[in-house]
Amino acid sequence: MSHADEMTCLLYLEGQLERSRALELSAHADECAECRALLRALERESRWLEGALLEEDEAVPAHLDVAPARETVPWGGMVASGFAAAAAYTLWTGVIEPWRAQLSQAGFGETNLLTMLFFGGVFWKGWGAMTNLLEVVAMATLGILTFVLLRRGWRRWMTVSVVMGALVAALALPPSASAAEFRKGPTFTLAEQETVKTDLVVSAENCRIDGKVEGDLIFFGRRLTVNGHVTGDVIAFAQFIRIDGPVDGNVRGFSSLLSLTAPVGKNVSAFAGNVELEKKSQVGGGALLFASEATLDGRINRDLASFTGKATLNGFVGGNAQLRARKLTIGSSAEMEGKASYEGQHPPEVSSEAKLASPLEIHIAHRPSRYRTVRYYVRQVLGWAAALLLGMLIVFLMPGFFTNVVHSTQKVGLSFGLGLIVLLAGVLLALISVLLLVLGVPLGVALLLLYVPAIYASQVFVGFFLGEKLLGPSSGGGEVLGRLALGLLVIRVLAMIPIVQALVWCAVTLWGLGALTLSLYGRSRTQLPAQAPALG
Repeated sequence: MSHADEMTCLLYLEGQLERSRALELSAHADECAECRALLRALERESRWLEGALLEEDEAVPAHLDVAPARETVPWGGMVASGFAAAAAYTLWTGVIEPWRAQLSQAGFGETNLLTMLFFGGVFWKGWGAMTNLLEVVAMATLGILTFVLLRRGWRRWMTVSVVMGALVAALALPPSASAAEFRKGPTFTLAEQETVKTDLVVSAENCRIDGKVEGDLIFFGRRLTVNGHVTGDVIAFAQFIRIDGPVDGNVRGFSSLLSLTAPVGKNVSAFAGNVELEKKSQVGGGALLFASEATLDGRINRDLASFTGKATLNGFVGGNAQLRARKLTIGSSAEMEGKASYEGQHPPEVSSEAKLASPLEIHIAHRPSRYRTVRYYVRQVLGWAAALLLGMLIVFLMPGFFTNVVHSTQKVGLSFGLGLIVLLAGVLLALISVLLLVLGVPLGVALLLLYVPAIYASQVFVGFFLGEKLLGPSSGGGEVLGRLALGLLVIRVLAMIPIVQALVWCAVTLWGLGALTLSLYGRSRTQLPAQAPALG
């Protein structure tokens, strides 16, 4: 037979050729080398085509469907979790829990501190302010996300970002409250015949209220005298505060002297140099006092919590009394219907004519030197671990930013000067934040949440700088963390020396805060990439 064509060979390989014709082609291929080579070539092409079609139908490639093998134990994550737990335990046991236990006994409806401040107290004006806070957080998150997406085209989008940021800020801020009356000037006097039918906010050197305020009275200035009637709360930041008229709500005083001679419907909180509750005064709720000296001759219908240097009690306490002072005197006219406890360094002077429902519990505190207690050193170790944990997070999550700040710490003089300026500005920021908090604006919380972590993180950058000066430049992840740990340890040990403790922390704060500010300023001026430390 003549040579077979390509189509005939394909039909033969697929088994579709007639039997007689297939036998004839097979016999011919045994004798013809050219046809035999064509059959082999077509057979290889068919196998390749069949394999390609099968791989297209495969759902997941086999090499991607295999689970990766776990090579090492995650010691870094375990250590970081341990440090985080230790830091949280230190914060709770050393700061939050002691204050919560003390302040919760001040007679605020037997509620805890968080409920008192944020939901039931006058510092938080209801759930509307909480909604505003959530809106600010949401808008801030949206702004950060927008910045990340547009950072590659920063120069081109700079104008758009500024405009959008201004619009976001305008939308995030809560609308100005129309239900408050603001007064400002050297002096302010509300005449006896006048009535303010809303909240009154006064900023003046001297303020005198002889009329009636049907709402809260908030004052910022030097001297406040209330002779009239306030149906809401009185919140005052002043040098001298004197309440001679009835107040239906609470009295919150931050002053050098707080004098109370009139009835208060709810509670009294005072952070003052001297507190005087005269005989005519009457507190319908409880009293929480932080003062250098307190004279309590009036009537307190519920609990009393007093933390003072010197306290003299000649009045009435209808609930429990917790008294802490260097010196306590309970006079002959004193009367307590609840349990009373005293803690101080000297025994109290208690008149035999005083009427006490139960014997006074006395705890004389003989405080040993903190350097002789194990707890002091445990807290130092936990504080070092917490700072190291923060440094590890910054190094691994933001290595470029960390390197920029550490590089800025090398400019010691400039960092110190800039840090001093930023710290002084922070004091002003804190005062503004307190004002914003009192007025119910959550922006004060946001400002503090940005400023306080920067102060705490300053020790991380200074510590790494010191570690590199002692051990030399680092070249890997382990060396970076080792120098960071050593530098933080040096700072912690120096801060344990009594004479230079305050000086060390002040220097570290100014140095680190200035370097952080310098780095942020440099990054806002240029987008040149920084070389991050090698992490292995």
